[in-house]
Amino acid sequence: MTMDRRTSPARARASGQRGFTLVELLVAMAAGLVVSLAAFLLSKNATRFFQNEARASASHLAATVGLNRLAADLQRAAYLSTPNIRLDPEVCQVPPAPLGLNRLAGIWIRRQGSVFEGGSELSQSVANELYPDSIIIGGSLSSNELFEFRKISDATGALVVELNPNSAAVQRTLQRANGSGQGLSQIFAPNRILRVMVRGQTQFLYGVIQGTNVQGDPPNLIAITLKPSPGLPMLSGLGRCGVTPGGATGDAGWVNVVNRVRYNIRSLVGKETPYAPLVAPIAAAQTGDDGRTELVRVELDDENNEIPETLELIAEYAVDLKFGISAAEESADPTVTDPFITRYPIMATDNAEVYNIAASNDQSNAAPQRVRSVQVRLSTRTRAPDRDVGYPERSDGRRLRFLIPGILGDTTYARMRTLYADIALPNQAYVKW
Repeated sequence: MTMDRRTSPARARASGQRGFTLVELLVAMAAGLVVSLAAFLLSKNATRFFQNEARASASHLAATVGLNRLAADLQRAAYLSTPNIRLDPEVCQVPPAPLGLNRLAGIWIRRQGSVFEGGSELSQSVANELYPDSIIIGGSLSSNELFEFRKISDATGALVVELNPNSAAVQRTLQRANGSGQGLSQIFAPNRILRVMVRGQTQFLYGVIQGTNVQGDPPNLIAITLKPSPGLPMLSGLGRCGVTPGGATGDAGWVNVVNRVRYNIRSLVGKETPYAPLVAPIAAAQTGDDGRTELVRVELDDENNEIPETLELIAEYAVDLKFGISAAEESADPTVTDPFITRYPIMATDNAEVYNIAASNDQSNAAPQRVRSVQVRLSTRTRAPDRDVGYPERSDGRRLRFLIPGILGDTTYARMRTLYADIALPNQAYVKW
């Protein structure tokens, strides 16, 4: 028997094919590794870029929100209040005390106030040669209502102002309180200032709230008790303003609450506030979180002390706050309603006139009532540094990079976002004195 030694076509084709050699496999693996490494590096850089830009966007948003909130309060400076209680001819009597009432004004700008009030907490800003100001704004900021009262009576040595529960202002407030608005007890909170206008009189009285008693649902009694000191001026025989001695059922008119709030930059790290978890350092060695500062708003009481429960975090990672003003020149002519306006802008070197004119009203040359607008500069920084080179400051002192001392590595500069705004003070536009 003979065997056919011819190879089948399929087997011939299979034997004609050959596989990759070891060298070829090693070259292919090396090339694939290079491609994978390049893709990884590209992805890593893209992720880092996205994180850095996200931080920059968050910084810009924080500055925008903070500036908007500050501007809203500035626009209501002296609203249903006084630009300067010490000089206002519409004030019946200037109480010598308490301190907060005696210093009531539309605005009070304190040069480098955040540094003086915060001390070593602002070490990062000081290291960047930034010395943030602070500002106190006075006006009816918690309510825009004028509340009608029916009488002022004398109860155990303290005057009690009884509101009309059927007035439109009370009814509107009750409706807002059913939603998310403040109720009467929250608006007329203790230690706030109460402005009183007695019907038939042209001057305003100022007292301090001791407590508020709201009875009934809906209320049938709304009684606001005033502190005995300073109380309210009494109407004398020749006087043109005040309340009747001993309390008078005939006294009637309108009242509103006046608030004084402070904006400054401070650290909340380690403080007993609701924001403690938010500002707690996570990676301080890489981000400088242990030295972070925020723009804060807090209400002041009648003694010029802060009310802790009113503290609000307005803008995270705020590092600078500066002010300029536009002020009207004084005129001896009481008919002048459009005097010459001088602008004192924000500069690299603090303009002394800004802080002299808008100073506390107990200073001899202070004239906060003459301020017609306020220029604001608010700066925030990104949470983590992402630059290793700084930039010199601009002509008005603005900076683009923020040095974070003590950070490990070479990237020690965080980017800054700076916003400006010029805010008119409409409630002081026609002050003649």
